[in-house]
Amino acid sequence: MIRAAVVGLGIGLAHCAGYLKSPYAKLSAVCDPVEVRRNTVGGTFSQGSMEVLKPLFPPELLTQSWEALGVKTYSYLEEVLADPSVDLVSLCTPDYTHPGLGAKVLEAGKHLYLEKPIGVRLSDCAPLLEAARRSNRTVGVAYEFLLNPAVLKIRQAIQEDRIGTPEAFSLYHYRNSFRRDKVGKWIQKREFSGGLLVEETCHWFDLARYLMGKEVESLHCVTRDCFYPDFDFEDIAYIEGTFQGGGIWQISHALTGFDFSLIIQVHGRKGTLWCGLKEQAYSALDGGETSWYGLVALGPLNGKPEDAEVVKFGTEATEPENIQNAVIHFTEAIAKGKPPAASLEDGYRSLELALLAGRSAQEGKALTYTSQWSSPHA
Repeated sequence: MIRAAVVGLGIGLAHCAGYLKSPYAKLSAVCDPVEVRRNTVGGTFSQGSMEVLKPLFPPELLTQSWEALGVKTYSYLEEVLADPSVDLVSLCTPDYTHPGLGAKVLEAGKHLYLEKPIGVRLSDCAPLLEAARRSNRTVGVAYEFLLNPAVLKIRQAIQEDRIGTPEAFSLYHYRNSFRRDKVGKWIQKREFSGGLLVEETCHWFDLARYLMGKEVESLHCVTRDCFYPDFDFEDIAYIEGTFQGGGIWQISHALTGFDFSLIIQVHGRKGTLWCGLKEQAYSALDGGETSWYGLVALGPLNGKPEDAEVVKFGTEATEPENIQNAVIHFTEAIAKGKPPAASLEDGYRSLELALLAGRSAQEGKALTYTSQWSSPHA
């Protein structure tokens, strides 16, 4: 049984839920500098924070102390790393701390499950890559959408040649702003979060690579930063480009919404895959007419609506459950000696693309992508 610790009880609560439900792991410890978060399982929720994760826990569990569940509590990462009973650390700290703290986790001989992005600057990642090079531990990156059942359905259809050769990928993400309750408001500052492109669009670069099975060749990005004065980075980004070996892609990402919508399309020579994901059952964007959380439709080229195959998904297609299930998948990968769903390379390449997009927006021109990735174990 793998003994896991979660450092950072914000989004880290979804990691805790995963370890509590994993047949391969035991939640051994939690760590957070904020005392109320350490006092009870629902301590973070009592502050009005991360309430979207509440459904991952039975209500009766929220008032219990972590110690009552046999989970140790720590204030500092150093205490976790000094605990010989901890085999695996989920690192859910602010983005800019990921490379340095991730390196310490590996140097302490622990497996590392790292929240995205792996850093906010490529130069900051050198200690992490060096630690991975020296370590024989597994590193996984928390790109949970790779395990979303709707995304897996798309992937399966592509692999089964249901739409022919995929030629184009598009993703449109419409949502409200990032949360303003982060300690020290770190997410609102480019210096600490990397901005929209690094903090969240990295997900979509990774998803494009995953579904198309190709690396990006070039990109062009335009952004606008005029909506939220308390955020010092882009609020909207439009990015498009080409894939190596052929194919085109487009990503639209906006933090200016009043609802949540994630639309993915993959166009093949024989047909098209369309996927819609929602955050909750009710959405103003469809007039509240649908109750699904995820939907995948597969139709033939130039077909009719009634020709499409449609699959609907419930809450298993929501991000909180995706994060929880990605944690379980990572523990299974360690237990069975399999590769993680998203590797350190995936994390590095998506960071490269996010930073290149930022540079494209700044310079006002299309740029060619050439990765500097070198496998730590090459």
